[in-house]
Amino acid sequence: MDPRPIQDLLTELGIKDPTCRSVLLVDDEFEVLAVLEALLDDEWDVYTAQGGREALEILNSDTQIDVVITDQRMPEMTGVELLSILADTRPDLYRIVLTAYSDVDPIVAAINQGKVDRFVLKPWDPEGLRIQVAEGMAVCVRRAAMRSVVGTLATRHEEKNSTLQDLRGTEQRTQANERLSVLGWMTSGLGEELSNLLGNLGELLNRPTEDDTTQKAKNAVVRVRSLLDDMQRLSTNQNSVAQRESVAPRKLISDAVRLLLNDELGENNPVHVDIDPSIELIEIESDHVRQALLGLLRNASRASPANAPIQVKVRREGEQMIVIEVIDQGDGMSADVLQQAAHPFFSAFDPPGNGLGLSVCRLVAESHGGRLSLLDNEPSGVLAQLWLQANPS
Repeated sequence: MDPRPIQDLLTELGIKDPTCRSVLLVDDEFEVLAVLEALLDDEWDVYTAQGGREALEILNSDTQIDVVITDQRMPEMTGVELLSILADTRPDLYRIVLTAYSDVDPIVAAINQGKVDRFVLKPWDPEGLRIQVAEGMAVCVRRAAMRSVVGTLATRHEEKNSTLQDLRGTEQRTQANERLSVLGWMTSGLGEELSNLLGNLGELLNRPTEDDTTQKAKNAVVRVRSLLDDMQRLSTNQNSVAQRESVAPRKLISDAVRLLLNDELGENNPVHVDIDPSIELIEIESDHVRQALLGLLRNASRASPANAPIQVKVRREGEQMIVIEVIDQGDGMSADVLQQAAHPFFSAFDPPGNGLGLSVCRLVAESHGGRLSLLDNEPSGVLAQLWLQANPS
């Protein structure tokens, strides 16, 4: 990932460049800690802990830690258990597990839960481990920079909010476009991390196993690769201003359905399309709307029984608005889930999705002067509406 956009944004916002250079080594064997410390302490600040409890004491102190390298097999607390705690309390921390092949089950579970950034199979290569620590430091810097940028932007937005109450229309669309652009920029960096993780996981998938661990891992890879595809589509135009173009609704839906068929995330339900004949073309930012429609179709497919049709309707609402509706045949959503569904990283599916689909849909709708609506569709299913201020030609 090119660091220049990050540095330019930090400079523009007056934020000091973050630095990451401290490593915490965790292992119950003193000899292993000594070897690792000797390998790394010439370039980074190294701290050591003989077990999870001692590691937590260090992390709960004023000591800055940027990268944690922990052994998996330790008494009282395993490496995955330690990193699961840190994932909630120290989200910017880069987390590495040293593990044997026999410990693949907890490692795959940790990957599915997003608790581990990288795992290294024993016996580890000294130079390779140094490279991985350096990559982890770079990721830590990006995470810290992103968090600083988001925090600063949020603070400034709050400060201006009281005096800009009347600038809802154009400003809302601009902010939504900017957030989509920033999301694409940030996820492109995250995509590099996920690609590295998938590369490491490939070594495990190519080894024989007597249980269903490999299948679970392959399923996890399918979900992560789908997320990478979404990130790539979002970040394609991140360096240019989104331009509207005239698009036929049927072409837009066909493209989104084709992407859904390539997902490999479950049943490919038939899609029934109903378009108002008077709507020949709509003027939209097609890449973003296509991604939003894919998100709605993906949720509808996961919610609906196998082979149950999904309905997609396109209609007018007044002179200005076009409404794209996606209707599933699932069990519907509770009032609480409906309220949270469009929040970033929320997912009510089991296993959960990436939690970004509906939040992207909401931003796309807002960038077009509209909104995302999620409604109960009795007797079953959910009616998802993408409202767009799109001018028909």
